[in-house]
Amino acid sequence: MDPSSYQTMYSFEPIIFPQSENLFPPPTQFQWQGDEHAMYSSSYDYHAISPSVSSKCTASSQDLVDSQLVPIVSFPSSALANALTPTSPASSDTNDTVSISTIFHPEAFPIPDTILSASDGVIFYVNSQIILECCCTAFEEYLAAPLSDPKFRVSVIELDAPSLELNIILHTLYGTSAEAHSPDIETLVKAVDRMPTYGLPPQSLIQPSSPLYNLLLSRAPLCPLDVYALAAHHDLLPLAVSVSSHLLSYDLFAITDAMAKRISATYLKKLMLLHAGRFESLKRILLHPPYHHPPTKVCSLEDQKSLTRAWALVSAYLVWDSRPDLSVHRIQTTLTPLIEHVTCGMCHKILSEKVKDVLVRWASVKCTI
Repeated sequence: MDPSSYQTMYSFEPIIFPQSENLFPPPTQFQWQGDEHAMYSSSYDYHAISPSVSSKCTASSQDLVDSQLVPIVSFPSSALANALTPTSPASSDTNDTVSISTIFHPEAFPIPDTILSASDGVIFYVNSQIILECCCTAFEEYLAAPLSDPKFRVSVIELDAPSLELNIILHTLYGTSAEAHSPDIETLVKAVDRMPTYGLPPQSLIQPSSPLYNLLLSRAPLCPLDVYALAAHHDLLPLAVSVSSHLLSYDLFAITDAMAKRISATYLKKLMLLHAGRFESLKRILLHPPYHHPPTKVCSLEDQKSLTRAWALVSAYLVWDSRPDLSVHRIQTTLTPLIEHVTCGMCHKILSEKVKDVLVRWASVKCTI
């Protein structure tokens, strides 16, 4: 057979070898203590996911040869790095997975000096100075010691908050927005409710100029009662005032006892007075009909009384079927037909001015608590 009919294919792939004379040491020889893991820094394979990064590190030398490794991040030789270094390796068949936040990670700036662990195991690398500058009592109540204590620089702080909630809290302390993670209203509410247990006062952290204030306000059109109840529960008056305008169309009779208790009597009264006050304002605006002009040959006093009766009927319809969120457009479309059927020039002018006055006065009625 012709040898030229055969081809031999060779493929070469890069192999990462540990810096050791023994190419394949047994698994029992791997003792990850101190900086000994630095020789295997290239064996960390990071795959970014949102909102955390999954870091897989194995103590198997065979994995170093068989896997295509991408050394993106190597842990520095420091106490902060050693805090996450296991003191004894797992079996050669088991992978240890550590989830790290994509925002609060080891390479973040300012350089992190503290590690926080959420209840679901996600790790957050933070700078304690940034946190303490925002709130000097941050986490002090939960840790029974100030965050500035040196012992927290060399150990992982385990918190009882899930990573989604802790992410919002840390964004607030850093003065940044968590909008990129699209947290739902339930997560936002739970994060704010958890703040006092960590020594974080919501009243000082959620101000009109803060990112969390704007994030909560952006959820108000779809979940107005939840945001209002949150603001009322923590006495966040500016937020409650801004959100209350979205509750003009809400049926107050639909508020449950549990929600009413959370809102508290003070803020529930403010909301009820807002609804009742707008009803009273509408009645007061529509109560007085257009004034009469001196009788003329084409428009007698009886003709003007007919216009007054028509105004009373239309006003009664608006008041009876009205809601606190009654729009200016709705009033205009209801009253305008009266003008179209008036033949007297003077009555037409008077009625037009009256309708404009009603629209202006209703638009100026207070629509917040």
